[in-house]
Amino acid sequence: MLRLILSAEGINQTTELPVVIGVQVLDRDPGGLLSVHLEPHGWASLLTIEAVLRRRLDQHVGTASTEEMEAVERAAAAMLDLG
Repeated sequence: MLRLILSAEGINQTTELPVVIGVQVLDRDPGGLLSVHLEPHGWASLLTIEAVLRRRLDQHVGTASTEEMEAVERAAAAMLDLG
C-alpha cells in the first residue's frame, strides 16, 4: 500500500527515529472533505494518519505537488480544528 509521508523534513531526515508520519493512499475516492486526490496514485485519506515504520518504506514513487500538499494541509486543519 502506498503512503503519503506528512511528517516534517527534520523528522524524515532523522534516521535514528524508527517511524515517520503518513496517511494511506487509497485506490478509490472514499468521499468527503478529508481525502485529497494525488494524481496519478489515488486519494490520500486523512482519516488514516499513522506512524509508518521506516523499514517498510522501500520505494519512492513520486512527490505530491504544491497544490496537492496545500489541499492535504487544509484537510488536516479541518480534521483537527486548527483553523
